[in-house]
Amino acid sequence: MVSSPHLQPLSEYLGGFPDVLGYDFDRTGPGVDAAPAYQPLGDETGELTLKWPADLGEHYTARVELLNAKTRAYLGDRYFFPGPGTPGADRGLHPLMAWWAVLYALSMLARYQPVEWARHIDVNTSESAVPIEELLRAALGILPELIRETINEVRRTVT
Repeated sequence: MVSSPHLQPLSEYLGGFPDVLGYDFDRTGPGVDAAPAYQPLGDETGELTLKWPADLGEHYTARVELLNAKTRAYLGDRYFFPGPGTPGADRGLHPLMAWWAVLYALSMLARYQPVEWARHIDVNTSESAVPIEELLRAALGILPELIRETINEVRRTVT
């Protein structure tokens, strides 16, 4: 989390997200040293529009390729998911891997810590029960489509 909308902390923070590389953003004034045009939202969060240089004279397909290189398919649309990457990675965490990690962690808790799992899913005593139930319900609807999209995406890149 960036607690300051100033250029140096923001650049350092975004440097850990491989999908963001090559970005620029709107600034509060002219020149590359001007502060980012960060808009606080009032709930300790804020908004900043990132942009990437694209030659508007390029063919349409080249611009679409740039867009596809920066975004990922997710439930019928394309989204920008800036996620931390591993050192040397050129992309952040894929949404399917994020879902896998969450579900894997929950399955390990259920399998190896059944008493603790039972406490977490007890709707009468646990604040976690309803969010866990909603997460698992969402996974049932989202994952089949996400798996299909991911297979199709890999198939297109291989052929």
